[in-house]
Amino acid sequence: MTSVFIFDPTENDPLSKVRGVGRYLQILKENFPDWVFTSDLTPLRSSSYEGQAMKQLNNEAIFINPFFNFLQPPLTLNRLAKKQVAIIHDLIPLKYPKHFPSGLRGKLNIFLNKIALKNYDLIVTDSEASKKDIIDILYIDEDKIKVIYPCLPKAFEVGGLRLEEEKIYTSNIQLPTSFCLYVGDATWNKNLVNLAKAIKIINVTCVFVGRVFSNQLSVLGKKTDNRLPTTDNYSHPWQKEFREFLKEVDDDKRFIFLGYISDEQLVQLYQQARCNTLVSKDEGFGFSFLEAASQGCPSILSDIQVLHETSNNKGALFANPQNPIDIANVVGEVYFNKDLRNKLGFDAQRRVINFNKNNFANSFLKIINS
Repeated sequence: MTSVFIFDPTENDPLSKVRGVGRYLQILKENFPDWVFTSDLTPLRSSSYEGQAMKQLNNEAIFINPFFNFLQPPLTLNRLAKKQVAIIHDLIPLKYPKHFPSGLRGKLNIFLNKIALKNYDLIVTDSEASKKDIIDILYIDEDKIKVIYPCLPKAFEVGGLRLEEEKIYTSNIQLPTSFCLYVGDATWNKNLVNLAKAIKIINVTCVFVGRVFSNQLSVLGKKTDNRLPTTDNYSHPWQKEFREFLKEVDDDKRFIFLGYISDEQLVQLYQQARCNTLVSKDEGFGFSFLEAASQGCPSILSDIQVLHETSNNKGALFANPQNPIDIANVVGEVYFNKDLRNKLGFDAQRRVINFNKNNFANSFLKIINS
């Protein structure tokens, strides 16, 4: 039987568990419990071939890198296994170098990773839009690229437990009865400045979930001992957009920051939010749409190709990401119209059925067994 090894950076980097790589590893582990998830690549790197087990490992193993990151040093420049699969979720930092300056070390890593990528037999990505970027930016033959749409973790499965409204959030935090939701990171492509401006225009409450929002503001804008950071704390060029966002929302009670929360708590928020917001300038897939859709929560999405692909124009309304007034108008359409919310929520749940664990697992197994 062929052994499948997955590089797992979360073993040595706890913070990666709450980033995109952690979510993707979560669904891989749930669907393939027999695969080997490890941060120790020593056995694969070994050239001694001592013993039959080691020989079999190197001759028959399949190695999967679940987060091929061009801006980090390559895992190795050598082939590790008989068959190797690189998963590239998006190329946004390479696509927009002005907003994601790599520096000299980053440029070296990009160069070395392009060399390392030649040792991979197949590239897996999350969307046709990302596949096009890989072809256009890396000049990879499209026959070498396979699109496998991700599925949801078990906690978000459609038809799961519907939580009671009064149990909206199991902590000492009291949320308002109506709010829209943002779940994700705070990089330039997330377009948080325009989202913040739109929230102010339409004058509603927005809850922000994600590790990056930890300890920014307490509930309803009241300062805590962990005061809002000064812009000096976010001096990296990649954080320019986040600095502007922090200035935009400072001391504004319409913005609530929860930081990292559990999947169970996140399910509750999606069930009670009036809408999910994802008005990014660009995305590799748009996973929060999937999460929200599973709970019947409609989304406000950017009018960009990849989000039309992910949603199939169901369960969402679209806004111009460059125009805060347009974002505000579209948020208002959903936020203040219960009938429209219910229709979009129903359509969203029908759409998310396509991203099921059977399709995800079978697509991977087809690659492994081919």
